[in-house]
Order: sequence, then C-alpha cells, then structure tokens
Amino acid sequence: MTATDTTASTLLVAIDISKHRHEVLIGVPGKKRRRRLTITNTLDDFRRLAAILVDYGLPVRIGFEATGNYHRPLAHHLG
Repeated sequence: MTATDTTASTLLVAIDISKHRHEVLIGVPGKKRRRRLTITNTLDDFRRLAAILVDYGLPVRIGFEATGNYHRPLAHHLG
C-alpha cells in the first residue's frame, strides 16, 4: 500500500469563532505566509468567505475553535 499526503494539495482554514466576528487563517499549500481576515457573523461575510475559498480551486479542510453555538450558522453555510 502506498502512503499519500493529501494535505499537500489541500487549503487549510482555521476559524476562531466569537459572537460578533470570526478570525480566519488560511494556509495555502506551498506558501509560507498565511492569509488572515476577519468576517462578521453575517450572511454577506459568510458568502464573501465562501467565494474566497472557492477562488483557490483546491479542496478545503476547515477547523473551528467554537465558542458556544456561535459556529452553527457559519458551519451550516460552508457545509
């Protein structure tokens, strides 16, 4: 059996959840610097984040640092 590293071609996203805004860190394969952005807990910003992630054209793996239930609307939208 051959081992393969699927994370090498995967966009890694970490999201720190809070009540009013979320801090997003995007790790692009092959790049040392990570992209940071802040989105508010609104549908417009959820759509903006989804569009940014789609523009990379890579599979995406997202990890949440959830606070209470505030992650649910964003997780539902991105799912």
